[in-house]
Amino acid sequence: MLPIPAIDIQSGKCVRLKMGNLDSAKIYYENPLEAAEFWIEKGTKRLHIVDLDGALEGSSINFSVISEIRNSFPDIEIQLGGGIRSFETIEGYINNKIDFLILGSAAIKNKDFFKEACASYPNRIILGLDVKQGFISTEAWTESSEIRAKDLIEEYSSLPINSIIYTDISKDGMLNGPNLEETKELADFSNIPIIASGGVRNLDDLIKLGETKKIYGAICGRALYEGTLDLREAINFFKEK
Repeated sequence: MLPIPAIDIQSGKCVRLKMGNLDSAKIYYENPLEAAEFWIEKGTKRLHIVDLDGALEGSSINFSVISEIRNSFPDIEIQLGGGIRSFETIEGYINNKIDFLILGSAAIKNKDFFKEACASYPNRIILGLDVKQGFISTEAWTESSEIRAKDLIEEYSSLPINSIIYTDISKDGMLNGPNLEETKELADFSNIPIIASGGVRNLDDLIKLGETKKIYGAICGRALYEGTLDLREAINFFKEK
């Protein structure tokens, strides 16, 4: 189990949201670079970065901030999402040595593009599944679809996808625990490793998620920023397993 600190960027600042509500943003760092430095000092080897403005606009908005983090910490793995809807954007980030790119809305709205992206950059694309009441949401969680997570996983099961981030939107940023049942069920169903997202509040939640071996990691956001989860403790716990 890999705990992955989240850095969500809105208007150039590091924020956290509740259930994806862009108006609920709480600023934790004026400069996201400082957040990255803090979590790296705590021992993380990977960061989960989301361009919230980009997710809403459908293009890369905070490229300069993200590039600064990349250039400052060249040895850290970065998985990045938010507004990645074109090959120009993909190539810009790949050329800037971003390790993994998360495609969510594009995987629903432009399936040919998603398939071509996976084929062009094998094991570099992560499928982002943001689910509300059983159905996948898109466009920074502002639009709902009629597509279920399992159906999309089945459709893309033969592609060279790195992993799947499964987010229960109702849990995100609420500190009331992840959706263990559905996350584990999805992991058992999928032939692609799962990264859990949404609701993680403490080490016990990570331990429970880690009981399912196909759950590779868990994105940790508000729990880290509010101090209910100690990142160094979590990393050391799983390192010893």
